[in-house]
Amino acid sequence: MQQIRKIELLAPAGNMEKLKTAFHFGADAVFVGGAAFNLRGMSSNFKNSELKEAIDYVHTLGKKIYVTLNIFAHNTEIEYMPKFIKLLDEYGADGVIVADLGVFQLVRENAPNLPIHVSTQANNTNWMSVKMYRDLGAKRVILSREMSLKEIKEIKEKVPDVEIEVFIHGAMCMAISGRCLLSNYFTNRDANRGICAQDCRWNYKVIAEGHEEKGAHDVVEEGEQTFIFNAKDLCTIEFIDKIIEAGVDSLKIEGRMKSIYYNSTVVKQYRHALDSYMSGKYVYNPKWLNELQTISHRLYSKGFYLGKTTEEDQNYNTNLSYSQTYQLVANVLEKRENNQYLLQIRNRLSVDDEVELIRPAGDPQKFRITEFLNTKNDETVNVVHPNTLALITSELEMEPKDLLRVKLPLGESESDIDKESN
Repeated sequence: MQQIRKIELLAPAGNMEKLKTAFHFGADAVFVGGAAFNLRGMSSNFKNSELKEAIDYVHTLGKKIYVTLNIFAHNTEIEYMPKFIKLLDEYGADGVIVADLGVFQLVRENAPNLPIHVSTQANNTNWMSVKMYRDLGAKRVILSREMSLKEIKEIKEKVPDVEIEVFIHGAMCMAISGRCLLSNYFTNRDANRGICAQDCRWNYKVIAEGHEEKGAHDVVEEGEQTFIFNAKDLCTIEFIDKIIEAGVDSLKIEGRMKSIYYNSTVVKQYRHALDSYMSGKYVYNPKWLNELQTISHRLYSKGFYLGKTTEEDQNYNTNLSYSQTYQLVANVLEKRENNQYLLQIRNRLSVDDEVELIRPAGDPQKFRITEFLNTKNDETVNVVHPNTLALITSELEMEPKDLLRVKLPLGESESDIDKESN
């Protein structure tokens, strides 16, 4: 009997809550950042003690956790990095994500048994570079986002003894694999330190050399503003079977700074798609894409997987390109007696609102809450507010880490960047 190849679903985890949510909704592994040496400086990230807690928790689930060390280090950082590497090895991290060859060597010297994953920041776009990293001791290579399915398949065929990881969902950058200089140049916020100002989303003007006195000219298309660097978000749910068949080992979701609603929704849909494929009876379900439309996102693109991109893969006309149809209002903390559930309230919620329960399995379940019980004074209320706790009674079966959402009014939207992480 032919052994079924294990394919990993890898989710972002900007903090402990997001980590637990990712696993609750079906992730096989997560990637996290420590307090330094990673590319999400504005994320909450994990202090050293929190990293130990996270690693221990993940291992109780029989899952994996990888820690980012993917900065391009300067001399001053090299001095402090060995201590952190040894700490990760002691804690039992399942791997580190590295872009810089100097950092790569530091890991080999200070933690020879710690698996190394080569970051997408290292710009691996051909099988020879992948082979080189394998020969240096890398366990996995995360390919550049600019790769086609044909190229990925060829790399896996030529270098079969190294794991291949690719991005399947999330933000795209106008620069090659995110190695962008715009933010550093214009705002002194280094994209390679996780504090990118997203200058690529701005509206730009051009000034012709020798004609500076005439001033700047709008870069326009048919008389409209043009945000020429503004990429759409990547979404591969419609052809995830083709990515799997290219031979990849890990499917990576972008978004350590995104909310638990983003994390849960994206992980759940790709979990369903991956399970469908692994069953041997894969059938694409349009509901997967419909659910991915509910989270805050820019317009979706297929990226580079199916060939070269076109003007259809950019948001040329606006930077206000977020779309969202639902909003997270609460998450379940615990189940109590008599069908009572303790909720953590994330956004204003009223008994008049139609609420949808989001669980790892099955479609969203609609219901209405008849009343809330305030946990501080045991009084019933009709409205609850963010950052409070409340008890509800429901015949629907809920588990801790399940989520409640409400449909937003038509046309209302906002970024899904976790406000607590900024």
